[in-house]
This record gives sequence, structure tokens and C-alpha cells, in this order.
Amino acid sequence: MNYLLVMPRFVDKVGEWYQFPLGIPYVSSCMKQNGLNVYTLNMNHEERDVQSALEEYIQKYDIGMVLTGGLSFQYNAIKEILKAAKDYDSAIVTVAGGGIITSAPEAGMEVLEFADYGIIGEGEETTPALCRAVAEGSDPKSVDGLIIDPRVLGEPLRESKSPYKRGYRRTPPRKEVRDLDTIPFPDYDGFDFGKIAGNMANLLGINEDHAITMTSSRSCPFQCTFCFHTSGSHYRKRSLDNFFAELDILVEKYGIKYIFVSDELFAYNLKRVLEFARIKPYNIRWWAQFRVSDVTEEMLIALKDANCVTMGFGLESADDRILESMNKKIKFVQTERALKLTYDYGIAIQGGFIFGDVEETLETATKTLNWWKEHTEYGITLNFITAYPGTPLYKQAVLKGVIKDEVQFIRDGCPVVNLSKMSKAEMDWVAEQIMTLPQRAFLVPEKIRDVILDYEQKRIGFSGNCTGCGLKNTWPNVRFFTRNVLTCKSCGKKHKLPILHEVTDCISHSVEKILSQKNRIAFWGINDYFANMLPDLPAVHGERAYLVDNSRIKQGSIVEGKMIYSPEILDELMIDTVIIPVVSYVTTIEKQIQAEYPDVKNVINILDLIHPVGERQQIA
Repeated sequence: MNYLLVMPRFVDKVGEWYQFPLGIPYVSSCMKQNGLNVYTLNMNHEERDVQSALEEYIQKYDIGMVLTGGLSFQYNAIKEILKAAKDYDSAIVTVAGGGIITSAPEAGMEVLEFADYGIIGEGEETTPALCRAVAEGSDPKSVDGLIIDPRVLGEPLRESKSPYKRGYRRTPPRKEVRDLDTIPFPDYDGFDFGKIAGNMANLLGINEDHAITMTSSRSCPFQCTFCFHTSGSHYRKRSLDNFFAELDILVEKYGIKYIFVSDELFAYNLKRVLEFARIKPYNIRWWAQFRVSDVTEEMLIALKDANCVTMGFGLESADDRILESMNKKIKFVQTERALKLTYDYGIAIQGGFIFGDVEETLETATKTLNWWKEHTEYGITLNFITAYPGTPLYKQAVLKGVIKDEVQFIRDGCPVVNLSKMSKAEMDWVAEQIMTLPQRAFLVPEKIRDVILDYEQKRIGFSGNCTGCGLKNTWPNVRFFTRNVLTCKSCGKKHKLPILHEVTDCISHSVEKILSQKNRIAFWGINDYFANMLPDLPAVHGERAYLVDNSRIKQGSIVEGKMIYSPEILDELMIDTVIIPVVSYVTTIEKQIQAEYPDVKNVINILDLIHPVGERQQIA
């Protein structure tokens, strides 16, 4: 049997940088190591639609099984792949894995519809075992770590009171891979990482080209209420010899200059940090995740010397009552100390406060917001807590009836729900703070010069002075309309992308042009960056332009005088044109619109409204 492993599309335009996921490439390597006939397809590099691409591969390589996977919010892209395979030939075996299955197996299978098998947990051992069982005609129930559509076993679907549990069969859980060094390196070549290796990352302050994601451990020894460990419940580490053997290959093959270490927890003792300092001779800048309780001056000295430029922290709240409710196992005094030390050592900080824990009140939320206002220098992000499937928080939400339908919850993109002790009015106030404060707090670099506007690639390049240390920085190829922060390469201070009138004028003119032909339009996806831009977009302030967001918490909030509505207003007002301002989620939102609001005929990436003056008349 021949197998096709497909990476779903994350980008809205082929050629854009995206954070290269490691799950599917790891599975690909393990399948190949097991001698399976594996072909790979990365939809992020395909101009064609999914159906056309899959049909060609299935025909050309005589594919008998199609495998894919990802996270819950990517379900439309995953489902599209599975459906395309079944539409071409219903006899093709389809397999889904990743967080969407592991976190909520029955709901994940139900929402994907076209998966014969689901991989629960790590896929490196389960997937080859399933492939062999199917190819040999043996009983798939003998393979640990699966959820199976009973129709594959010749059994009818049995309806039950729960719409997401229709008789799916689970096999015993598979034991986690204890020795991570036994897993071959991810199949970077199979999924054409080289095609984006030289692109500017523009992610959370990285602002680097030749950046790559790597992992040195799996899971986390802590159990916060809002976390789900897709890679298992036990914390395991690769040997650093194994990690650096992989890095040597990546440097030689792709010229890697920056590493995003994606571990949930990179190190919680100094020994690991000191051992990892062997990265220094590579002259590679890197980022990793830490706990505030573990930060010491000795650790920071070692990190700074080893070219660690960003430390990620799980901050969550400035109130100890909320930290205790979240099972964080930290005190806020530790947070304050760690942030000050890290900032003083000139290492950039990445961390956020999340509002809406089950014990959150207006008092605790205000306490966190007030502390944030007094310490804007740290660049801490503000968001609501999300009850992702599989987390203790999610289970509480289901138990309380806040999430009434687990399948629909995934279809809706796992929207934020109110689990707190705050009223709707209080949540609306917090939502307004979250959407307006961050952009007001961050400063634009000083003395901006050498500005280059690339309208074709929708990017800007410029130089400016850090507002902290005064050093001149150059930020090339920064994507328009991004929330990404611009980090000073010397002191780590964060800045926001300047809002250029050349850009906002283009958008306003384009919106006016669309409104001359449409009765109403909507903007779906309201974040702090777009909210901060609204005063410079007069065309959006008219009564025929609506703001829409899937987050139930944001719905009803007022931003710059405009109310945020539920997407249901698209049907109510027969709005057939939607503009998406959150450029990182264009593909995800577009697929949701196509699936749930078929009367919407035009879905526009806001980047496509930015044209030089001579081309503006082409916007319609």
C-alpha cells in the first residue's frame, strides 16, 4: 500500500512564511523509517485547491491511505483533505491525528466526518502500526492508541443521547515514547521547508529570516487548568547530543540563524540551561519557554551569553487567587522578580495575561490590568482564557453547560466563553480594555526613516531608533497589518508597527469603493491592532460597515464607537461581503465562513485592499 501524508494549508497565499509544524514531519520520518511507501504533500506550497492536488497524487502514486491532522481550530482545513480523498474514492482509508483528535477524540471524529481512524496521542509509533494492520488486513483494534469509526469495522453507527458519541471504538491507550532520542528527526525535506527557510518570520517579535521551530522535550510536569498536553502527560527530554545533531543538519542544509524552541517548558533548572549553552559557538539567536519561579541571575547570565534573545513565560494573572485557581504553582511576587531581572538583562519578554478564569471577578481582573498599565515596558499581551478541548477548564465548561455541544464548539473555532464570576457588562468592559490598551501602550520606534513600501508583497521595511536604548534598528520585510511586535536587537524592548497613512488611506478608499457596490459589509476578527487602526479608517465608521467576531466575550463590546456583533448578523442582514483584518487567521476564518455562511460570496483579506494610488480603481 502507498500512503499520502498531507500537511493542511495555513497560509492564505503561497510563498508566505508560516510556523512550520513538527507533528506531521515527525510522523512522516517514522513511517519512512518503518519501510512504508510514503508520499508527502504540503498544501502551503500548492497553488491548486485541495481536491485537484489530492486527485493528482492519488492517481500518480496509487495511494491507498491518506493521513493528515492538526489542532482543533484548523478543523476545516483538515476536514477538506479527508473529504477530498473520500470524494475521489470512498475506498481510500483516511486517518486524522494531532490535537483535534487527542484532546476530544469523539468530538474530533464527529466534526471531521470523513476520518476512518483517529490517532490519539503521539503518532510516531501508532501510525506505522495502523498502516501495517490495514495493509495486512489484520484487526485494527489490536493497535493501541486509536479511535475508530465503527463503519470501518462493519458496525452501524449507534446514535446516543450525546451527538458526538455515536459508537466510536477506542483501543487501549498507547504508552508514551519514553526515549525521544529513538525518534528520527522531522521530515523537513518531505514538506519542503526549504521553500520558506529564507523568509522573514515576523512572529511574536522574532523578526528574523532563516528561523525554524525545534523541540528538545515533550509535555510539561505541571497541570495548569487551561493547558492540554497533546504530546502526553509525562515530561521527557531529548539528550542535547541528539538535539545538536539535528541542529547541525539544519544549519548546513538551511542556514538556520534563529531557533524557536517550542517546548512547553524548556528548562526548570540551571543545569539544563548551562548544558544548552553549547549553542553559543553557532552564533544562533533563540527563544524558549521558562517558569518565572525558576529564573535566577545566574541563569540569565548564562542565557544572555548563549544568545537567548527571548524568554517566554506563562504569566496569566497578577492576582494570587487566580494563579491558585489555575493551578499555576507560582506566586505573583515571583513573576514580578523574574520580569524585572529579565528586562534588566536585556532579554526580550514574551508572556501574556489571560482573563476569565472560573474565579475571575471584576476586582481580580482590574488588579491585573492596573499592574499591566504600570509595567508596559515588559510588553505583556492581554487576552481572554480559552477553554480548549481536553483541558480541565473545558471539562468544567461542558459540565456546567456553558459548552452545550462539543462538536459545534469546534466548528465555531473554540470561541471564548464566560466561565468567570463577572457579569456580561463587566466582561464587556474587560474586552474593551484588552482590545485597546496594548496598542496604546506600545511605542512606535523613534526617528523612522528609510521606509520601503512593497505593495506587491504587502510588506514594509524601515529603520528606527529603539525607544529604550536608542540603538538604530532595521526591520526589513515586516508584513502589513500584523500584531507582531518589533523587538530591539540590543535591549529587547518591544515596539509596535507604525500605522502609515499611505496604508490606511488605501484601505479606506478600497472600502468606500466596495460600499459603492454593496449595501453592507462586515469585518470579521477584531483584535487590538485593528481596533487601534479604526480611528484612521473613516470608511469603516459608517452604519453600513459591521464589526464581527466569533468570540462570545467580544460580542456586544464597543470599540471606537462601533459594536462587535456575532457572525449570525451576516445571515440576518444578508451581508455577502466580509473583510478579514486578522491576517494570521485568514484561511481559518474563510473556511469557517464557507462552511457556515454560504450566502457570503466575497471573502477579502484586508491585505488585498492595499494598493498604490494608481491601482486603487481596481479594487471592487
